[in-house]
Amino acid sequence: MDGYKLRKIDATVGMFADFTSFKDVLNDMVKIDPRLGIDDVQDLTDALNENGGDFEDAAKNLCMDALDGVDEEDDDPEAEWGDEMYCRQAGK
Repeated sequence: MDGYKLRKIDATVGMFADFTSFKDVLNDMVKIDPRLGIDDVQDLTDALNENGGDFEDAAKNLCMDALDGVDEEDDDPEAEWGDEMYCRQAGK
Protein backbone atom coordinates (compact mmCIF):
# COMPACT_ATOMS: atom_id res chain seq x y z
CA MET A 1 0.00 0.00 0.00
CA ASP A 2 1.33 3.42 -0.95
CA GLY A 3 0.64 5.68 1.96
CA TYR A 4 2.09 7.86 4.62
CA LYS A 5 1.64 7.70 8.38
CA LEU A 6 1.38 10.96 10.28
CA ARG A 7 2.14 9.87 13.83
CA LYS A 8 1.38 13.11 15.68
CA ILE A 9 -2.22 13.12 14.45
CA ASP A 10 -2.51 9.33 14.16
CA ALA A 11 -3.64 9.46 10.55
CA THR A 12 -2.63 8.10 7.19
CA VAL A 13 -2.48 9.72 3.76
CA GLY A 14 -3.08 7.67 0.64
CA MET A 15 -5.69 6.07 -1.62
CA PHE A 16 -7.75 4.29 1.05
CA ALA A 17 -6.44 6.16 4.09
CA ASP A 18 -7.79 8.78 6.50
CA PHE A 19 -6.86 11.49 3.97
CA THR A 20 -6.39 11.15 0.24
CA SER A 21 -3.91 14.03 -0.03
CA PHE A 22 -1.77 16.26 2.12
CA LYS A 23 -3.96 19.18 1.08
CA ASP A 24 -6.84 17.37 2.78
CA VAL A 25 -4.72 17.05 5.93
CA LEU A 26 -4.06 20.79 5.94
CA ASN A 27 -7.73 21.55 5.24
CA ASP A 28 -8.67 19.46 8.25
CA MET A 29 -6.06 21.02 10.52
CA VAL A 30 -6.53 24.65 9.50
CA LYS A 31 -9.92 26.14 10.22
CA ILE A 32 -11.13 27.94 7.11
CA ASP A 33 -13.95 30.34 7.92
CA PRO A 34 -16.53 30.43 5.11
CA ARG A 35 -17.02 34.18 5.62
CA LEU A 36 -13.69 34.69 3.82
CA GLY A 37 -15.13 33.14 0.67
CA ILE A 38 -12.38 30.51 0.75
CA ASP A 39 -13.08 26.79 0.68
CA ASP A 40 -9.68 25.27 1.33
CA VAL A 41 -5.98 25.84 1.89
CA GLN A 42 -5.27 26.04 -1.85
CA ASP A 43 -7.80 28.89 -2.23
CA LEU A 44 -6.18 30.68 0.71
CA THR A 45 -2.71 30.31 -0.79
CA ASP A 46 -3.93 31.54 -4.16
CA ALA A 47 -5.67 34.55 -2.61
CA LEU A 48 -2.61 35.55 -0.59
CA ASN A 49 -0.20 35.10 -3.49
CA GLU A 50 -2.51 36.58 -6.12
CA ASN A 51 -0.44 39.62 -7.03
CA GLY A 52 2.95 38.31 -5.95
CA GLY A 53 3.02 41.11 -3.40
CA ASP A 54 3.51 41.41 0.28
CA PHE A 55 1.82 38.72 2.40
CA GLU A 56 0.60 41.22 5.00
CA ASP A 57 -0.96 43.46 2.34
CA ALA A 58 -2.62 40.46 0.71
CA ALA A 59 -3.97 39.26 4.07
CA LYS A 60 -5.26 42.76 4.84
CA ASN A 61 -6.95 43.05 1.43
CA LEU A 62 -8.54 39.62 1.75
CA CYS A 63 -9.93 40.36 5.21
CA MET A 64 -11.04 43.89 4.37
CA ASP A 65 -12.83 42.75 1.21
CA ALA A 66 -14.35 39.51 2.48
CA LEU A 67 -15.24 40.76 5.95
CA ASP A 68 -16.52 44.23 4.99
CA GLY A 69 -13.63 45.99 6.71
CA VAL A 70 -13.33 49.71 7.28
CA ASP A 71 -10.43 51.85 8.46
CA GLU A 72 -11.46 53.00 11.93
CA GLU A 73 -9.56 56.25 11.53
CA ASP A 74 -11.74 57.08 8.50
CA ASP A 75 -14.86 56.54 10.62
CA ASP A 76 -13.58 58.24 13.79
CA PRO A 77 -14.33 61.98 14.04
CA GLU A 78 -11.92 62.31 16.98
CA ALA A 79 -9.09 60.88 14.89
CA GLU A 80 -9.90 63.33 12.10
CA TRP A 81 -9.93 66.20 14.62
CA GLY A 82 -6.55 65.01 15.94
CA ASP A 83 -5.17 64.95 12.40
CA GLU A 84 -6.46 68.48 11.85
CA MET A 85 -4.82 69.74 15.04
CA TYR A 86 -1.52 68.08 14.07
CA CYS A 87 -1.64 69.75 10.66
CA ARG A 88 -2.32 73.13 12.27
CA GLN A 89 0.65 72.69 14.62
CA ALA A 90 2.83 71.71 11.66
CA GLY A 91 1.72 74.86 9.82
CA LYS A 92 -0.11 73.03 7.05
